[in-house]
Amino acid sequence: MKKITVLLLGVCMLLSGCAKSEQKEGTGTYTNANGETTTAKVTLKDGKISKVSIDETAKDKDKTKKELGADYHMKTASGIGKEWNEQVKFFENYVAKHGIEKLELKDNGKAANADVISGCTISVEGFVKAIADAKANAK
Repeated sequence: MKKITVLLLGVCMLLSGCAKSEQKEGTGTYTNANGETTTAKVTLKDGKISKVSIDETAKDKDKTKKELGADYHMKTASGIGKEWNEQVKFFENYVAKHGIEKLELKDNGKAANADVISGCTISVEGFVKAIADAKANAK
């Protein structure tokens, strides 16, 4: 009897450990004072961001900043020599790994965290607001 109980307990533990984790997706937006709209798409796994994609309209352009890529011409103005899309990719990876909860912003909307500014020196305030909106909309 004791062996059966232990066996059943083991099977229950195995099945509960293999249960599929809950995954939700959401989209959010934020429009800044210049009229540029940031769109964020997030995937939440067990309530935490596991994937994020950010894009933004470019003022007076027909394409988004990601679509423009190197044609957005931020590299020469960037203190770290990276295009907008490269910096956003770095930020997306950071958020997927660390979330946005501990992200600190300066008054100018740029990240204050050293591990963020090593690869992303552009303002991320709109990104954070769009991500928060996407998290709230995740279903």
